[in-house]
Amino acid sequence: MKWSAALRPLRLKEAEERAAQVLPAGERLVAGQPAWPGQRVPKPRRGRRPRVLRGLRMPGDRWEGVKARLLFLLVVTDLLGALFEALFDWERKKGKPLKGGWNCLAGQFAVALHPISRTTGVVQVLQLTDRKLRVTYVQRGRRRDELGHAEPGWAVDIRQVAWLRDRRDVANKNYEIGFVDGSWARVYFSPVNRDFLDRLPAHLRHDAPAP
Repeated sequence: MKWSAALRPLRLKEAEERAAQVLPAGERLVAGQPAWPGQRVPKPRRGRRPRVLRGLRMPGDRWEGVKARLLFLLVVTDLLGALFEALFDWERKKGKPLKGGWNCLAGQFAVALHPISRTTGVVQVLQLTDRKLRVTYVQRGRRRDELGHAEPGWAVDIRQVAWLRDRRDVANKNYEIGFVDGSWARVYFSPVNRDFLDRLPAHLRHDAPAP
């Protein structure tokens, strides 16, 4: 989970506006929310993850990409420590971060929150419209917190969204979105847009069972 990836509050409106520019004609935006995979949501294999914003760059992206690769090598060297920590992760007692396989609605949603962009940064914006729940990708400079092009991604009929559950007991700003097929996925919102949350159906307490 990349906690440092959260947008500054002043960027929330701009990210929503850029994402709204690529909505299909005739579809009306109700609310938007920057989103990342929630605490302990597994990362799908690379072949499943969407390739987005292909070939696009912003100033400084190339150098920041080199630094990111170097950082990745450092992380790999600490892999044994991460595995040891995972064996003793008592937070696992607090429920599954993802219910259902990658092909169910929650699985598709979780995959959409793990995009791959080789050339530039990306932020995911959830869009609640009068018809759909959408994931839209907005270009984000790797060096400066600049926003660029937007690209539409995964979408589902809004009637397929069943409930929202607050999971602050697991980690701050974590929520679970449930779907009518019985699946759910944990997501991290930052900054939290209360208008977006209020418009989702059936708000559940963290200790309430899934419907």
